[in-house]
Amino acid sequence: MMIGEFSHRSRLSLKALRFYERMGLLRPVAVDPQNGYRRYHESQLFTARPIVLLRLLDMPLPEVGKVVSASPADAAHIIESYWASVEARVATQRQVVGLLRTGVAGSEMPPSELPVLEREVAEQTVLTEQRHVFIGQLTWHPQAAARLTAHAVRCGGVAGERFVIFHGMVTADSDGPVEVCVPVSHPPEDPAELAWRLEPAHREAFISLTKEQFEPPAILSVYDKLARWVAARGRRPVGAPREVYRTGIEPLFASAGEQICDVAVPFTTDRQPVRRKSAGAQEAAATRSK
Repeated sequence: MMIGEFSHRSRLSLKALRFYERMGLLRPVAVDPQNGYRRYHESQLFTARPIVLLRLLDMPLPEVGKVVSASPADAAHIIESYWASVEARVATQRQVVGLLRTGVAGSEMPPSELPVLEREVAEQTVLTEQRHVFIGQLTWHPQAAARLTAHAVRCGGVAGERFVIFHGMVTADSDGPVEVCVPVSHPPEDPAELAWRLEPAHREAFISLTKEQFEPPAILSVYDKLARWVAARGRRPVGAPREVYRTGIEPLFASAGEQICDVAVPFTTDRQPVRRKSAGAQEAAATRSK
């Protein structure tokens, strides 16, 4: 059949057919050397129609090519794998939408007068869990904190506010890593039983946030302000930024004006030497195995 009839029966436009020909997805069975007219065989409709459906799934053309050239069993596997990746992406995006809906609709940008404060933090023994997560997977960290808190009874109990350290950028394209820490009274009796380490003593700058200021995108401005403050003359960061959570308060269930956490950055000044772990602390930190 001529290309016009094949276009009508396959539901593919002339432009799409010419493009798929160049891509090698769907070539005509014959091209007249005199006038360039393209002819297709009716059997090619069984290739064209799956292409239409696969493009409705937003499947990239290279993947479409793999499907149409594969055996039926392999083609089904490719489609299943692709759709599983789509569902995983949508689940992550759904979590981000939930965060943004709350943040955009229910909060204001943090006031410029939010104070930056300073404090000394003593050395702490912490149970720790670390994972690479994208922004839509940050709901993992309350679950990790709950697990570590349950284990804390084997280490003398919780000895301070839990905190979450962002060792790398967490976005839709960057996955951290992120570390959840729960301070405890002493290391586990069997150092190989739980993941733990010594968090060194340090001085840190911090900003305290209410629930409104905690929600994205407002909290991003808080991080910006803190970074600018630490980067001022005579100061430099000596550790990754972190969020220190109030004991007994879960952000999801907190009331509007309730303080949720502190955003903090360890820093030093030109007059203040960087505190390093002692040899004993380094040896103890090296014992963790999980």
